[in-house]
Amino acid sequence: MEKKPRNCRTFNNIQGDQAPCSIATTIERYESMLTPAILALLLSVSVKSIYAWVAAGTLPAVILGASIRFCPATTAQWLRDRSA
Repeated sequence: MEKKPRNCRTFNNIQGDQAPCSIATTIERYESMLTPAILALLLSVSVKSIYAWVAAGTLPAVILGASIRFCPATTAQWLRDRSA
């Protein structure tokens, strides 16, 4: 059995086969804004780290009153920019 990389999610590709994709692609496929808890789970970091990155201006976020949300496309691009 082939071992999948950590944090690898699978989606059906055009042929219907299961193919692994990057975490950035996984994030990008979300249809709604991400909460800090969901993003922390996807990135395998603590929620405290997510809040610290937002406070430092490192991680782009949408702040609505006391709520913080993340645009999937922007967050995926942010992640890709850091992995290059």
